[in-house]
Amino acid sequence: MLSNWVKMYVNYYKRTQMVEGENEPIGILLCAEKNKAVVKYTLPEGQKQIYISRYIPYLPTEEELKTEILREKELIEMEIKLSKDKK
Repeated sequence: MLSNWVKMYVNYYKRTQMVEGENEPIGILLCAEKNKAVVKYTLPEGQKQIYISRYIPYLPTEEELKTEILREKELIEMEIKLSKDKK
């Protein structure tokens, strides 16, 4: 369900925001739940392949993204706990 929303946004971006000469957009869905992180990629409608060699130099690995998501989640949870403790 959520991945459909990401595809919709990627298609919207392609139709309304892209400038001539730009590479096709890709969507990256990042989710965190408890101690698990999920990273999914999506392409615009009708595009069957991604020219990964164009993107690899700029993208972190899936594991790096998962690690960062969980790190940020932990920081947010600590901030929430600290703010509750101050009250």
